[in-house]
Amino acid sequence: MKQHKQVALSLERQHLKHIRSYYRTIAEINLCLGNIHRSIEHKIDKQKYQYATEYVNQYISYTTVWNIKFVYNLENPEVALLQLFHLEYIFEHEPKNRFTMERKQLQEQKKQFSKVNPYKEEQMQSRKQEMLNYIKQRSE
Repeated sequence: MKQHKQVALSLERQHLKHIRSYYRTIAEINLCLGNIHRSIEHKIDKQKYQYATEYVNQYISYTTVWNIKFVYNLENPEVALLQLFHLEYIFEHEPKNRFTMERKQLQEQKKQFSKVNPYKEEQMQSRKQEMLNYIKQRSE
């Protein structure tokens, strides 16, 4: 009986360690994506991306995509996903020769996110399409 309890405690500790590692990784991704946002913020016409920003800001608590704060936002995988979409959208509409370093960083963060990704590919595509539909609807 005592051995079963030790095994259960060991499994619980291992699970908690994994959970902490997961949220730490998500927070690191969100922080890096936030840094990319801050580095391009003053170099683009933010008005051009107003509707994309509005969409993403609906899912970020108490702050904006341009200035992510608070642990709840930083440890939220949905915030990371939406930041990825927001940056992709911006880079798709900017000249290809601009923001080469930031584009490279974005690709690195996409790889990191895909390693810990809690979403299926279909869910991600559906979510991105939802954002694009929102932008299209608002811009008409």
